[in-house]
Amino acid sequence: MKKSYIVVFIMLLVPFLIIMLNNRRTNSVIEYNIIFKEKLSEYHFFEGPMLNLKPNTEAITVEIASTLFTDYAEKKRIVILPHGQKMIAKTNGLPQFPDGTIIAKTFYYGSRLKNNKIIKSVLETRVLIKYKAKWNAAVYIWNELQNEAYLSQNGKTTPITFIDKNGKKRATNYVIPSRTDCIVCHRQDNELLPIGLKIKNMNMDINRNHELVNQLEYLKQHNKLQILPNEKLLSMTDYNDPSATIEAKARAYLNINCAHCHNPQGIAYMAQMDLRAETPFNNTGIWQKQGKIAMRITAKGELHMPKIGTSMSHDEGVHLILEYLRTLGSKKAIKRQ
Repeated sequence: MKKSYIVVFIMLLVPFLIIMLNNRRTNSVIEYNIIFKEKLSEYHFFEGPMLNLKPNTEAITVEIASTLFTDYAEKKRIVILPHGQKMIAKTNGLPQFPDGTIIAKTFYYGSRLKNNKIIKSVLETRVLIKYKAKWNAAVYIWNELQNEAYLSQNGKTTPITFIDKNGKKRATNYVIPSRTDCIVCHRQDNELLPIGLKIKNMNMDINRNHELVNQLEYLKQHNKLQILPNEKLLSMTDYNDPSATIEAKARAYLNINCAHCHNPQGIAYMAQMDLRAETPFNNTGIWQKQGKIAMRITAKGELHMPKIGTSMSHDEGVHLILEYLRTLGSKKAIKRQ
């Protein structure tokens, strides 16, 4: 009898210990090793009026194939490398960024409705700085005059009405993330890492000087990127590409919107899903959890996923994922929304 109690006790204890030990991995405090400037203008990222978002001569604009959905906001991404240094493409993942690299992503609406006028409205700039092999993250909130942005620790909620690319009028309470939110999304084990600027996601055609060019080649020609010999470069699917398969688009969407948390090193590792695009399907957990995925992306309020960075549903993204899940077959049917 005693043996059976011991066996039951051990069975209950082991999962508890695993949870406690794993939580130590992601519950440790991440300290920054730089002090961010109070004003965005002190970094001189932009030439001329800040609202124009024209990068300075040291900065280079970067685009990615599949982008994070943030309440239909548009984004301007720039990378500033230390003078004379380059990113190094060793794999199709993140390039090796030299110390001193700055990545800035500015979120704005090109067609915001304000006082019955359509205007351009910049809301925030998120900054990553690599110093002594460690990434540091900060958020700057733009002022009403659109001529300055200020360092924020706690984030902010801003009511906004805008016209989307389909001409539809939308309204939402746009949530600018706090410092803690930045850490949650960018955390991989006990360090912060960039999310979108992977080589695979940057390997795309872009328009430069009225010509269509490959972005990696463009960066290489401008001495911003070194590609190691024999490195086989892949491309990430654009989830808006009508010519791509539904599987490729769905995996790309989950990769950029969910995988930074849902991977073995991310904050949501205990959900037992690995939604990185390169993960073989049988190892993703998608089939086993497709009912839960469908429920969370269509839910409103606290249950909604992604949990951070969105305050409204991405209609096109939800439609894509639900259609993809229907192609899989499951224990529970995915109802049409």
